[in-house]
Amino acid sequence: MNACQITCKDLLLLYRDRRTLSVLVALPLAFISILGVSTGQLFSNAQQAGKYKLGIVDDDKTELSEQIVDELRQLAALTVIDYPDLPAAKAARAEGKIHVSLHIGQHFHERAGELDVYDVLHLEEGRLKGKLRSLDIEVEAGSFLANASELLQIVVFDKAFQTLTPAVVKKDRTLALQIERASRRSKERLEQELQDAASDPAPEPEKGGRMTALVYQTLVPSYTVMFVFFIVNFMARSFIGERDLGTLNRLRLAPITRPGMLIGKTVPFLVISLVQTALLFLAGKLLFRMSWGDNPLLLLPVMFCTSLAATSLGLMVSTLVRTEAQVSAYGNFLVLTMAGISGCMMPRAWQPELMQQIGLITPHAWALIAYEQLLSLPTAELSVVWRSCEVLLAFAAGFFAIGCWRARELD
Repeated sequence: MNACQITCKDLLLLYRDRRTLSVLVALPLAFISILGVSTGQLFSNAQQAGKYKLGIVDDDKTELSEQIVDELRQLAALTVIDYPDLPAAKAARAEGKIHVSLHIGQHFHERAGELDVYDVLHLEEGRLKGKLRSLDIEVEAGSFLANASELLQIVVFDKAFQTLTPAVVKKDRTLALQIERASRRSKERLEQELQDAASDPAPEPEKGGRMTALVYQTLVPSYTVMFVFFIVNFMARSFIGERDLGTLNRLRLAPITRPGMLIGKTVPFLVISLVQTALLFLAGKLLFRMSWGDNPLLLLPVMFCTSLAATSLGLMVSTLVRTEAQVSAYGNFLVLTMAGISGCMMPRAWQPELMQQIGLITPHAWALIAYEQLLSLPTAELSVVWRSCEVLLAFAAGFFAIGCWRARELD
């Protein structure tokens, strides 16, 4: 008996256990789908999830205030909802129906009418020193979205400033006439420049489209890597089952070396891991409109090196545990801990710098770095991708060496 025969035998046994194989694909797909739905990014909701819901209460009800509200409605990043009064908007914010509330007070048009040219030219000294408060406008958000409130204050003030400035300038007829003449001359120059530019060949559109379904560019590789390493538990249980049945004892009597036997036992799970990864990425493409990047063929070596590291880790764990209870305790603890510190459960970019460095002790982190280069960045640094593959191969070699060393106790 040789390694190929052992591989064929184990592949046949694994093929018959179709329920277990289906879990390897169905479970990560379920996780990805649930997280995708929870972030509002599934299918047609991809763009809506990125919008802030802004509740507006307009107590001024003048043409000027309505003009500002219309300007805000045109912003693609906002979903504007009108409320009759401030208590209704606050209740909606408390219930999570809106993210931020905007209140335009009844004195807005009066304060806007008091503005002069000096005020719009010297924002830090004139009547607009208090920004929105000076105009009787208030923006509020929950403590969790405090940053969103600050950003929307800047946006609202910018829209209000753009709306008010022309009316303020018109108060000084001489200045307004000079600005009109200068604007006419600038417009003529701009039109001429646009005509000249139209004669030049248009630049080619950028390739890619990775920004579509952005959330899945992170979720699919993250949870694929995480569940690829769950092969550790299946391998350990397979070894224990064959040990209890006495199959391993008969294999030791066969004319085959210990490394050959371990390779024959590992390759079937490597094949399963590769099929699992391929199916998950295919599902990401078909179901979640995930992009494979500009270099999809470079995903293949990353997939192979990741699966090789996972199955080698499974071999090492298989030679360390002795019972099913140990597989559940040690295997799950090892897989979940490595997934947690590596960035599978939370994007590495969100982790503190120290945690990112600690995560590099796991093969998961290097796989995620390679996938990030190929799937999420506009231009992949191929040197980083190849280095990640080299580190994954080093992990695989180390795990396999430990497994061979520990397998001596099987004799």
